[in-house]
Amino acid sequence: SDEGRLPPPLVDGCDLPGWRRHRLAYAASSDEVEGMLNIGVGSTLFRRADQLSYPCRLSRCGDFQTKIIDELAVIPPSAEMDADIVDCDECSQCNAGMAIPATRFAIDYEQRNIPAKILGATKHWAAMPTQDTDGWAFENLVQRFGNIAWRFSDVHGEMMTLSTYNKYISTVEGQTDDSPLAIYDAEFGDEDSPTSVLLGEYEVPTCFSPDLFGLAISSNDDGNTGDDDARPPYRWILIGPERSGTGLHVDPLWTNAWVTVLQGLKRWLLFPPCTPQEQIGMIEGQPQISSSIWFRDYYEKVTSPDWPREWRPVEVLQYPGETVFVPNGWPHLVLNLKLTVAVTHNYASEFGPFERMWREVATDEPRFARRWYAGMLINRPDLADR
Repeated sequence: SDEGRLPPPLVDGCDLPGWRRHRLAYAASSDEVEGMLNIGVGSTLFRRADQLSYPCRLSRCGDFQTKIIDELAVIPPSAEMDADIVDCDECSQCNAGMAIPATRFAIDYEQRNIPAKILGATKHWAAMPTQDTDGWAFENLVQRFGNIAWRFSDVHGEMMTLSTYNKYISTVEGQTDDSPLAIYDAEFGDEDSPTSVLLGEYEVPTCFSPDLFGLAISSNDDGNTGDDDARPPYRWILIGPERSGTGLHVDPLWTNAWVTVLQGLKRWLLFPPCTPQEQIGMIEGQPQISSSIWFRDYYEKVTSPDWPREWRPVEVLQYPGETVFVPNGWPHLVLNLKLTVAVTHNYASEFGPFERMWREVATDEPRFARRWYAGMLINRPDLADR
């Protein structure tokens, strides 16, 4: 058959050996689930290591749903682990008397390198659903961009139209995957993208410091036309159903990040950089553990009173309209507890380990580093000297 001649599945995200074998979700009333939208054979990069059909008994599936998903959606983090909560307008005020203007947030959180939850950043966003507007509610995005193909990863080019994705998450296959496919589209704002209009429907919260990567000059400016003008991926639209999410990782290039939820509900754990990665399931040479499986296997361990205080994670339950600040170097993971739509940016801040960030960029993105350094020489020689 054609199946035997297809290349092996791509190991990426939740497309890992054993996917679906943990049987975390509720199943249909019968002992066996039949696939209603089997993307596997028709899309080689999305083939599953363990194809439908498979046995899935309600008693095993419902246990995870009740103990993990449902409880995490209603039980707030403990006071000892909850993130600081700040108002966007209040922490956007600049501190007086500094040679370089800096917001209160940049000094209190970026410089101290600690997570926070920010309220009030979306009150002027067209993307934020309200009683009168649909914003980026998933159904509205399907209506506006249903025939547009969206990306699922930065490391391969596989795409799916939003209408097809809606079918996937609305039928048995998506509803029973341990870790359903989620959209991570870093090119939605590109000039040639039909979704670039979305860039005008939100803005970077004013509390954050300017993104230093914006200082990079174009290749034409330095005469080196061999360099690509593109910067490393830094902004994404994130869409995923219940049980999807992002496994434990550290953001690239020693950058900070912010994530704003527009629809749905997310649960976060962010670990101090001193936490031994092998103690939290980040094993070198092994695939990333999907978020749903990690919460099942590690959550009780890292939130117990016996867990070392210096490794204690910051925990966040994030509602629509709220923004989470992710400091550089903090391993973190996110579990979607409902169908969730979010937007996120990574950015380079001068308030923090700037020299460490420069070494990361120079090593991993040398062509971009040259253009960035040239831009700093022109516009921020004080940073170039560092």
